[in-house]
Amino acid sequence: MDSSLKMRIGELARSVNVNVETIRYYQRIKLLELPEKPYGGRRSYSDQDLQRLRFIRRAQKLGFSLKDIRDPSSTV
Repeated sequence: MDSSLKMRIGELARSVNVNVETIRYYQRIKLLELPEKPYGGRRSYSDQDLQRLRFIRRAQKLGFSLKDIRDPSSTV
């Protein structure tokens, strides 16, 4: 990750007012990338991850489905 902001999954979830399991679900369905886990360490999320999560939430509030967000060409 090139971004300077580093946060844990709980911090990321709180910053966008979602549950940690929501983030994990978004990772499973490929809406968010799963950060690499350093050996013996914990995953860290960047400001790019935060911006992506905010985008997903905004798009949902505008009525886009998760499928539409994941594959924008499906709405055309």
